[in-house]
Amino acid sequence: MNTYLKWFQRVVWVGIVVNLLFALPALLAPDVVLASLGLSGDFTTEWLRDSGMLVLSISLFYIPVAIEPIRFALYAWILIAARFIAGIFWIDVIMTSTHPAAFRPMLLTDLPLGIILAFLLSRGLPEEKKLHWQSIKKILLMPIDFFKMKWRSTAFRIVSTAVLLTVILVGFQLWNNLLRARPDIVYDSDEEQFKYGAIGLGIEGRIPYYIFKILPDLFTDKLPGPGGWASFGLVFEQGKDLPVGLSRRHIGFPSVEPNCAFCHTGSYKLSPAGERKLMLGSPAHELDLEAFQWFLYDCADDPRFNPDTILARIDKIADLSWAERLTYKYIIIPFAKHTLQQQRLAYAWQQERPLQGKGRTDTFNPTKIDVFHFPDDHTIGTVDLPQIWNQKKREGMWLHWDGNNNNIRERNYAAAMAIGATSKSVIPANFKRVTDFLLGLLPPKFPAEIDRQKADSGKAVFERACAGCHAFGSEKVGTVTPIEDIDTDPYRLFSFTEQTVERFHQIDDPPFKFDAYRKTYGYCNTPLDGMWARAPYLHNGSVPTMWDLLQPVEARPTVFYKGYNVYDPVKLGFVNSGPDAERVGFKILTGAPGNSNRGHTFGTTFSDREKWNLIEFLKTQ
Repeated sequence: MNTYLKWFQRVVWVGIVVNLLFALPALLAPDVVLASLGLSGDFTTEWLRDSGMLVLSISLFYIPVAIEPIRFALYAWILIAARFIAGIFWIDVIMTSTHPAAFRPMLLTDLPLGIILAFLLSRGLPEEKKLHWQSIKKILLMPIDFFKMKWRSTAFRIVSTAVLLTVILVGFQLWNNLLRARPDIVYDSDEEQFKYGAIGLGIEGRIPYYIFKILPDLFTDKLPGPGGWASFGLVFEQGKDLPVGLSRRHIGFPSVEPNCAFCHTGSYKLSPAGERKLMLGSPAHELDLEAFQWFLYDCADDPRFNPDTILARIDKIADLSWAERLTYKYIIIPFAKHTLQQQRLAYAWQQERPLQGKGRTDTFNPTKIDVFHFPDDHTIGTVDLPQIWNQKKREGMWLHWDGNNNNIRERNYAAAMAIGATSKSVIPANFKRVTDFLLGLLPPKFPAEIDRQKADSGKAVFERACAGCHAFGSEKVGTVTPIEDIDTDPYRLFSFTEQTVERFHQIDDPPFKFDAYRKTYGYCNTPLDGMWARAPYLHNGSVPTMWDLLQPVEARPTVFYKGYNVYDPVKLGFVNSGPDAERVGFKILTGAPGNSNRGHTFGTTFSDREKWNLIEFLKTQ
């Protein structure tokens, strides 16, 4: 043992100690480690604990090298190679991470240790143990030499050929049934592309198509009512296999994923027996997104969600090949179950809030908690799903209910990210096509007769009292009114924080790049185009009709039913009471947190004639 090897031993022991200084805290106190690295709130602790366990395990294998470096010379070189590979890995992480400073200590540990150990070992080992090209070549050729020797045996040739063919066959089937991407459907019309075209979600945002088809029949007891998927407010067109807003894709296996139309397509009827008509770009006022989610989660938690039961149901609607059956049984169905169960845990925070109900969602808590991994701050961000037509006229305006972003492209990508799109999965060309379609999409025309004389009188009321905040081109439209002035429910404001803005601005992963967000302290003055189709009103959908919004707060309904699609053309809103509305709709209690119907008292002092005339005018917008 010369001086170089003695120092080599010491540095290996130092490396082991350094590893343990990371591994043990990562296992026992991951929150403390995240905080010390400046990652607290941005990452979950599971990955850190896994890393700690891995580093601890590797450190145990360093010990023989530290004790007898000559005997385990080849092993010592592998140790050094591992340090260099780790150094290259950390360089890549630092170059691509939004938190580069957090990972520099790892680089400054692994790379210098690798260099020092390589120098000491190359100087200290006896000549026959040093790593020369001939010894490296010998190591690399060992598998070939082994096969050359064994290939002389007929039995070995037969077994090897069989193993190779099996590996090729299994590999092809796995690729074909799990990874092979067929071209996505591209529709001729922009309207059909908006309704059924894919925008590109990650694998966890997709549901296997055949599982999606059989779930309502297998778990009828978990549905909120009759009608299968329609009981959640999903809108079907006659002759279509999937509801509006779900795209069918084939990446390895057929699957479905939501697109923009899922949350932004509604329907209406002028009578219970009337014809149902779609409203593209409108709020999906019938959709109970939260109930839809939890139906999937509850199904995955049920013992009936198992390969045998599900395959027996799939057999009734599809003829799977033997390879597809095996893939479904051992990979696709177990993965789908696991993914939904993980999502159930990720969205457990919803169970601590009031139910969102039909036509509403919590806009930013999914991003904060499930994308950014912030600790749950127990805020309530429930809002009414917005309309998304006439986007060209909205370019440059402050968007979202609180006016926190004035970049339409950013807003659209952020919405996609919240439902499972990633920078790698999203399809920019499809996304641009939908965005361009929405730039020119006009709101639907009011479907009933309009009294033009009353509308003309109402126009004067609008221009006098409303246009300053709500007409395209006016000074205040698209700007924010402070919460003290508008006095509507403040919960949505509390849910979007400065920390959320900072985290958005750290993302630079094209096409995901967000630098237009800001924190506001009020709600945005929105244009009133297509106002008839945007009921109920206020940011949280707490006032059922325009007539109710023009009443003093104490005269507004405190209980009503949301999500029934029969329209009331008089009061300008959907029918929200009576047996049918109660059977179909979601019960809104305005006394629940986040549901207050207070505020926006502008117009409440008008005469009844002025109110009715104003409503008539709004039908023309």
